[in-house]
Amino acid sequence: MVGSYRMVTTGFFSSRTIAVLGLGFALTLGGCGGNANTSKPIQTAQETANEPAQSLNTLRAWAESGDIGAQYDLGLTLAESDPAAAARWFESAALQGQGAAAYQLGLMQSDPNRAVEWYSMASAMGHIGAQYQLGEAYLNGRGTAKEPGWGLMWMERSARAGYGPAQLALGVAMASGVAGRGQRARALTWLLIAEDNNIEGGEATISALRARLSNMYIESAEQQAQSWRNEPFSDTTGDRASLRFAQYALSRLGYDPGTADGIDGERTYGAIADFRAAEGLGGGGCDGKLLDRLRERLTVLNR
Repeated sequence: MVGSYRMVTTGFFSSRTIAVLGLGFALTLGGCGGNANTSKPIQTAQETANEPAQSLNTLRAWAESGDIGAQYDLGLTLAESDPAAAARWFESAALQGQGAAAYQLGLMQSDPNRAVEWYSMASAMGHIGAQYQLGEAYLNGRGTAKEPGWGLMWMERSARAGYGPAQLALGVAMASGVAGRGQRARALTWLLIAEDNNIEGGEATISALRARLSNMYIESAEQQAQSWRNEPFSDTTGDRASLRFAQYALSRLGYDPGTADGIDGERTYGAIADFRAAEGLGGGGCDGKLLDRLRERLTVLNR
């Protein structure tokens, strides 16, 4: 069931939609104002009233023809005036692989369980806003079982891709000890990165960490924050967030993977190999089968 509409539409329209709706109309729908062009001949009230309806009909025709981008844009257009219709268009686009549409559906849900379902779909498609929301859900047990380690994994993926709110939340969570021991320096790094991205709310935690950490760790965190470059997940760069979760989980389960830093090494490789052997998972590394089994074992441990 769709709940109250909470989506921000500004700036999401495609170039095709802007071409059809007209830039002024698209900006109006998105919540942005603009300066009027006084050199343009003044239209009659009837002409002005007809333009949006005609443009909307053209967009609807594209959506009905199966154009995924048009379906998503039509959902944005209708979100405030007809949330139920918007949700139908978002769902159509989401089921065809449009991650942004799945994310918007998550935002629209009044049922947190349904929200997690849509965030999960969008996260798997690489939507960093959804990854942050999914991380928050698992971290706090909202709409799903509480799995702090798994929540931080999704939050870190979002943070590494450059999403400021995730960088702030990850830093605060690490500072609180949710991510395990020895994470204060990394917490400070993430909080400083978020601060550089003009995300407010971490000032008190930054001050507390500076008071507790030695100058060596503070200087290291500052250097890492200054040199930070976004690291979206890819098959080439790998997934440090998943590896960090594996290290965290293995440590909780009594193995010795070394520091939970998301960097592979002999101790991490050995701990993964030992766990896979004990669980009958066969050979392999930090794959989906390993992560699923680690989550199962942590759930049992936390009961």
